[in-house]
Amino acid sequence: MLITSSMGMAGWFGTPNLELSSKYQTLITPSAAYFRYVWGAIFLSNGFFAIAQVLPRFREQPLVQKGIGSVYFLACSAETAWNILFGYELMILAFAAMFALCLTLLFILKRQWNVVIEETKKANSISNRLNVDDNNTEDGEGVEEDFTAQPPSVSYWLLRFPFGIHAGWISVATPLMLSVLLVSLNVESTVELWVAVISLPLLFGACMGLLLREEAGAPSYIFPMTVAYGCAGICWELYAPSQTILERHDESNIKLMMNLAGFCAICLMVVVIARFCALLLRDQCIKLRKKDGACEIDGEEYDYVQA
Repeated sequence: MLITSSMGMAGWFGTPNLELSSKYQTLITPSAAYFRYVWGAIFLSNGFFAIAQVLPRFREQPLVQKGIGSVYFLACSAETAWNILFGYELMILAFAAMFALCLTLLFILKRQWNVVIEETKKANSISNRLNVDDNNTEDGEGVEEDFTAQPPSVSYWLLRFPFGIHAGWISVATPLMLSVLLVSLNVESTVELWVAVISLPLLFGACMGLLLREEAGAPSYIFPMTVAYGCAGICWELYAPSQTILERHDESNIKLMMNLAGFCAICLMVVVIARFCALLLRDQCIKLRKKDGACEIDGEEYDYVQA
């Protein structure tokens, strides 16, 4: 995947990717000048995962065996195919490869989330039994040790982070690739506009769902942050649109998409920060409750209760 991506950027498969992005520029094409560097983080984190998943410490973990498995091979194959097909401007097949890549990455995220939920339930069940046996909890109820806002573990950075950032960026790139396909087929610009107007709110809604989930392992921050990064790139590009965009779309449509992309980017980052701070405060209260069982405010003692 890394080799074919490098070859695609260099133009080994016909035309360099950056030239094709300019040639088939759309309303949701992020600025290549400032926002293409996310690929460095994607490939670097994928490289760390590729090394970590063969090490004895990580290769037997459920996140690798159950959460990823052979699906990662399909994801790498899909991205390799896209690099070749896009370079040769086979846009229909390139869109099919991009769509397959998006599905495989989302499938990995779903499987990993299920693994986290299963492992958390298993750990809590064991902890509760031990607490009951040792009479360390009141009324036989165990206290969960999983705090949402704790710093991520090494396993998260090596086994989950690569797929979160990769899936987030490909989720932005998939509707972009559909728009590129429409431009290459000289479809009416109104259709491209509708694809852009529909895709960004859908991505925004999906990110909000990930941020507001309450299950174990939730919320997911990296996927929404990556989508927000892509939306910021779209807004930045439309702030000073190229001649290609000006020829296909009128000024009102360009401003509409610029404002929509900027709104999605700002709102997602505000929610990410607010959600993290709220959970951090909640976790601190839980820790204090486990330590003292009550707190004193203005001379009055209050028991901590679950919200």
